[in-house]
Amino acid sequence: MTHGIILAGGRGERLRPITDTEPKPTLKVGGVPAIGYAVRMLGEAGVRRAVATVRYRYDDIAEAIKSLPDCGIGADIDVDVDCYIELEMLGTSGSTRAALCELGPLWNDVDEVVVVSGDAVCDFDLRSAISYHRASGAAATLLLARSDTPWLYGNVVLENDNPRMGKIVGFREKPKDASPGALVNTGIYILSRRAVDAIPDGDSDFACDLFPTLLACGETLCGICGVGYWRDIGSPESLRLANFDAAKNRIRGVTASVSPTGAIVSPSCRVGMGSTLPGCLLLPDVTVGVGVLAEDAILCRGVTVGDNARIGKGAVIGEGAVIMSGAVVGDGEHIPVGTVYDRVLV
Repeated sequence: MTHGIILAGGRGERLRPITDTEPKPTLKVGGVPAIGYAVRMLGEAGVRRAVATVRYRYDDIAEAIKSLPDCGIGADIDVDVDCYIELEMLGTSGSTRAALCELGPLWNDVDEVVVVSGDAVCDFDLRSAISYHRASGAAATLLLARSDTPWLYGNVVLENDNPRMGKIVGFREKPKDASPGALVNTGIYILSRRAVDAIPDGDSDFACDLFPTLLACGETLCGICGVGYWRDIGSPESLRLANFDAAKNRIRGVTASVSPTGAIVSPSCRVGMGSTLPGCLLLPDVTVGVGVLAEDAILCRGVTVGDNARIGKGAVIGEGAVIMSGAVVGDGEHIPVGTVYDRVLV
């Protein structure tokens, strides 16, 4: 039996203040919670049982999983998803082991485990990757992607610098000298039973602990460059770009609409006359006054922006904040949840 694990326990520190009120796996891209893409991938690969490892605002994540059929994704995907609540931080592989141990007698029937990230947007073909993994006889197979910013991720080196697939010969964790287009670890893994059995009790990480240990013990690890869309949404900019990718029909099965203001605007928002919002992402219940100018910003749920305010490029306005009329928010500035902001540049 193949069992799925969805890693969804992180707090999303780099996404604050967005994640101060909403966990990263529930953030929507193309109207679908990020965790929905993980569930869809598992279902399309034939995985019928999965456990989501959760911790921060776990009730919100459980509700998001239940809502997937109403979001236009997962309605015909038959995956039974349970939640395992981490009482302590155990790392990626540690939480995987703990969640699988909760299966009890069912664990005896598990032959392999497919681990996916609940806070990335991805539509890789896992079925073919699983077939490749089984044929290779590897202890683990990692799904890889080419990145324009590989220094932000763990890099993977394949044997003979193979550009597509093959044996893994090394790892480089967020190398500053990485070149655009390098292969990076997407956090999607296919694990043979012997790899899972090698995970120690307690806190441990796949990339930093388990995989280097397996290599050192002579086990074979394979990598395969995934075919399809992948974007980590671990920063406000990547979340914003993912939504605009949906608007450009780059993500299979979902879409988003760009308003005449240049923004992606949730249906419950109100935008006043003469406001220009190119590249902005407006979450539900945002109210924008007249004559507002903003660029590539994210306005979280319930934000109010007064008339003639200016919001700088890449700014993030936390949930329920009020930007007063005529106020100026600087480029890249993050405004905390519930703030009343009235600063004017002179």
